[in-house]
Amino acid sequence: MTRGDLRLLPAATCVWALAVLGITAGTAAAVAAAAVLVALALTVITLLGPARCGHGVFAHLGIVVLAGVLLFPALQRHSGAEELFADAASEGLVVEVGVRASSEAAPPSGGPEWSRSGLQMRARTVAGPARFGTAQEQLPASLPVLVRASGPAAEELARVRDGQSVHLRGGVSTSGSLIVLRATEVTVVAAPGGAGRAQEARHRFRGIARAATSHLPADEAALVRGMTTGDTAGMGERTEEIMRRAGISHLVAVSGANIALVLAAVLAPLLLLGVRRRPRLLAAATVVAGYVWLVGDEPSVQRAATMAAPLLAARFAGVRASPVAVLALTVALWSVLDPVTAASIGFLLSALATAAILIVAPPLATALVELSGERLGRTAALVLAVPLVAQAACTPVLLLLTPELSLWAVAVNMAVAPLVGPATVIGLVALVLGVVSPPLAAALYTLAAGGAHAVLLIARTADALPGSRIPVAEGPTGVLIAIAVLVLAGLAVAGRRLRVVRWSVAVVLVLALAPSLGRQLPMRSAPGWTVAMCAVGQGDAMLLRPADRPAGSGAGGSRDGPTVLVDTGGDPDLLRTCLDRLQVRTIDLLVLTHPHADHTGGREALTGARAPAEQWVCPLPEAARDVLDSIPARPVTTGERWERSGLALQVLWPASAEEAQRASRLERGSGEGDAANDCSVVLAATWEDGTRLVALGDLEPAAQEQLAAQEPGTADIVKVAHHGSRFQHPPLYAQLDPDLALVGVGAENTFGHPTDEALDLARGLGAQVLRTDEHGTVVLPTGEGAAPRSVGPGR
Repeated sequence: MTRGDLRLLPAATCVWALAVLGITAGTAAAVAAAAVLVALALTVITLLGPARCGHGVFAHLGIVVLAGVLLFPALQRHSGAEELFADAASEGLVVEVGVRASSEAAPPSGGPEWSRSGLQMRARTVAGPARFGTAQEQLPASLPVLVRASGPAAEELARVRDGQSVHLRGGVSTSGSLIVLRATEVTVVAAPGGAGRAQEARHRFRGIARAATSHLPADEAALVRGMTTGDTAGMGERTEEIMRRAGISHLVAVSGANIALVLAAVLAPLLLLGVRRRPRLLAAATVVAGYVWLVGDEPSVQRAATMAAPLLAARFAGVRASPVAVLALTVALWSVLDPVTAASIGFLLSALATAAILIVAPPLATALVELSGERLGRTAALVLAVPLVAQAACTPVLLLLTPELSLWAVAVNMAVAPLVGPATVIGLVALVLGVVSPPLAAALYTLAAGGAHAVLLIARTADALPGSRIPVAEGPTGVLIAIAVLVLAGLAVAGRRLRVVRWSVAVVLVLALAPSLGRQLPMRSAPGWTVAMCAVGQGDAMLLRPADRPAGSGAGGSRDGPTVLVDTGGDPDLLRTCLDRLQVRTIDLLVLTHPHADHTGGREALTGARAPAEQWVCPLPEAARDVLDSIPARPVTTGERWERSGLALQVLWPASAEEAQRASRLERGSGEGDAANDCSVVLAATWEDGTRLVALGDLEPAAQEQLAAQEPGTADIVKVAHHGSRFQHPPLYAQLDPDLALVGVGAENTFGHPTDEALDLARGLGAQVLRTDEHGTVVLPTGEGAAPRSVGPGR
């Protein structure tokens, strides 16, 4: 790479940054930032002298100023359009506006139950005439919006396909930068002539692909289509989340990698057949154009296609264009022509990853070869460097979406790389063959699905490993820390030949990684914690201990504080894994809240030193069947107390077996045919600093109502009853008014736990919800202001 390759990069980066700032913070912020850039450039010229740097700085400054002439009016039009919708939302006006669908309509996948009816669709408004109330306005710019509809309007919205133009009438609301159009009337505007026929053909292609993959498992079918055309309809939310955490969500966002594969699939056979360069390039350009038409206008596709066009044109003319310069030009063009697209997450991630691969990967590969004493070959170093730099470049943006990291993202990308290319190419061939031979296309899709299945298997395995969910600081703080770490890493690589740099890096790595890795590994001391909700599948197992117990107590250290285990889950192996991870070797008190297998079935893990000193059970006679042999066990009722240094327990329910049975008879379809759930021992745990936890076992609504009548007081933490079933008594939770709600629940359980009703109930009270199926084993660390954290995978 030469200096000429990088010549356009600084100015293009500045223009891009101004576009992103203008979209996210407003035109005034972008203008102010541009003024600062101009002032800095002039200061550099003044200090160093025009002879030394004036030419280059003035050139970049001229590009930024020229781009600003186009950019700032575009930002102003964007702000004007946002103001029109914000005013309409505040005044409750009915709006009539044209939009272009960016996706197909689908039921909302998140939010409270009341908000998940009807359909929703991503779209962009069409600049031009629009009606806001009774006033006819000129919408100055295109804005991304979320269209929602229910009833008859939803039926019409379901017929809309991505890329189609739609006329909407309805209300509008805003939440930050999100504009939601609540449509009451939906009218599809047919595209005229050739454009309409092209849209129909595109939708027919997608329909053929869906039909040809309908025999496959839903996730594999969606992944195969996603890798080829970006169509992920049918993929489960959990699978999408696992892929995101594993660092491979980009596989279903068509980008430069797909364009490169399409080019290779066309150019390689033509080259082998001896086709001359220009016809070969024309054929490749035609196929790429058709592919972009089929995929749609996703930001990453637009970036890749805009970058591919000048590269192909240059080769057609017989010259070699610099990919870095073309990328810089692409970013600058989109920034001034459509700053909304340039500021989108898809465009940001695509451009950052491409820039890192083009600019940083080659020197990093060289550094890896040197650091390995040339034991690592250049090709192997590039294989390692490419996913490493791509992941590093995207990390600051990804942290804004989810403030957590995975230690395995780079390894996962390396592991799936040999599978993605063949699966994508086979999927593309199947896409074309689907027009003439659907059975053959289905067979090829089945072959590609094998690769997709392996990709998902790798992602799920990585998600289950320790270190797959390392929490980091949220918001700008986390982003700034990530950028600082990347800058320091870059400086360390640049100065790798200096002995002091090598020793400094080694010391920093030991100090930074040893504690975090130690928290993940069983052989290390456990972190200090007071509450741990174990991920034991569909069941409950919760550990309590005093706040002042040193990390490592009970793990080979001095045993100077109590440990209480509330329920054991249903699987001894899963409970044993949790106890090992948290370094718990001794248990002072075991509370078996009620005699159901998902709360008592893991007790076989409590042997040897882990055998509890005593057991508590509910007062039902059958509860005695599920206790550990040869360990003192006694039924407990309301008022029973247990207190040790730094931790006090009190039983809040039941008053007697008869009271539990009476409550069970009052249940209306929420019980399980016996009184066990309503006999759940409800515990209140209190620490020396006043922190209070209430664990509700599997208590059903009638028993919850009777407990609420006894006014149990407030709680900082609540263990949600019955794994978050829909059968809850809201007034009890209102009395408890928790800040944190813990849900012990198994991944993909057949009961539908936790339900949206239960989650909305807790969140409506302002509680943070942590669930073991998603967050894994959750611990509440000791120390003032310490945030809950995950120390194991979800189960």
